[in-house]
Amino acid sequence: MDYEQAMAYIKNYKSAGISLGLERMRELCSRLDYPQQKLSFIHIAGTNGKGSTAAYISSILGVNGYLTGRYVSPVVFQYEECIQFEDSRGITFIDRQLLAEAVTETAAAVVDMEREGKELPTIFEFETAISFVAFVKRGCQIVVLEAGLGGREDATNVIGNVVASVITPVGRDHMKMLGDTVEEIAREKAGIIREGVPVISFQKEKAAAQVIASVCEQKRAPLISVCAPDIKLLRSDLQGSLFSYQGEHFRTQMTGVYQIENACLAIETCRNLGSGFSFDEPQLMVGIRAARWRGRFEVVNQEPLVLVDGAHNESGARALRESVETLLGGRRIHGVMGVFGDKEYNKIIEEMRPVLQDVVAVRAPADRGLEADVLAKAWRNAGCADVMTAGSVKEGLKLALQRCGENDAVVIFG
Repeated sequence: MDYEQAMAYIKNYKSAGISLGLERMRELCSRLDYPQQKLSFIHIAGTNGKGSTAAYISSILGVNGYLTGRYVSPVVFQYEECIQFEDSRGITFIDRQLLAEAVTETAAAVVDMEREGKELPTIFEFETAISFVAFVKRGCQIVVLEAGLGGREDATNVIGNVVASVITPVGRDHMKMLGDTVEEIAREKAGIIREGVPVISFQKEKAAAQVIASVCEQKRAPLISVCAPDIKLLRSDLQGSLFSYQGEHFRTQMTGVYQIENACLAIETCRNLGSGFSFDEPQLMVGIRAARWRGRFEVVNQEPLVLVDGAHNESGARALRESVETLLGGRRIHGVMGVFGDKEYNKIIEEMRPVLQDVVAVRAPADRGLEADVLAKAWRNAGCADVMTAGSVKEGLKLALQRCGENDAVVIFG
């Protein structure tokens, strides 16, 4: 396949949707000569903060000369960003030729599975396998890999050589598939923990912390917990934050006060990678300062001020609200929200309603997107009288901008 054919194949891929379990992925990887066994991984699970934590870790590794691979799903701006490489020169997305080669090889394996009557991989599993093939072809020294859903039965959990397992804060999300309680969800996330492999964790929910500690004990995995008292926010604005962690000062250009917690997880992860990797504190500081992650409390326009944030669950919305209160205090905030129908959107609304002057409800641009009228009704039921609907995010932004006065801001989220 050439690039256009490869993209058409992905767009028309037969097996969509979400289906947990590792058998399809194991079968696919076996037909690709086990590419995941030729790589080393830092594996990340959790409810919120996975992408930002991965970006920090990748940046630290990259500025210190390690060729790092990252698999990002879902993408935000263009398809090629799903497979990223980072080294001392910065971040590059997969080029079209390498993408076409990886898709061609993976598609051939899927064709063989179909011919033999095997259950086909989901699109997430297919794309995960593509990333493994690409990382091997590029010669990545280490891969920073985010679990897609849960951990124990997530497609990424077929990997073997894991040098660190990272668990970001666990909260309520994907309950239909992961469980109704924080404990149940945490146990699924803890499924990435491996015998003897260091686990770096930051938890706000005591129940989640207890589950993770218990699994670490069972698997004799050293547990390194990032503790809130060790983190001190010194200054924060729309250009980033200055903070201290265990007495050392760090600066990040990522906005959002919650980003310093993700940065501390990355710092501890890189401190505990073992003898194959070495960093001193100044190198860690450079990596934290250089890291970027699009779509997380990101300023996309200055006048008027427009920010975007991927808050798609209760804890993500709470973190967004806290950042709005801290960094945008005194401004009138106009919201634009779209969300998937299987999310607890009423809880997102509950978190965000106190900081919004008004809101435009839009349909999230995906098959799972909740209809704008349904979302608008939920906002009205929550006590927000000033609600409009729009046919797209672009139209919603236009409506919100029309309401902007001097010093107002628009926050697009969901």
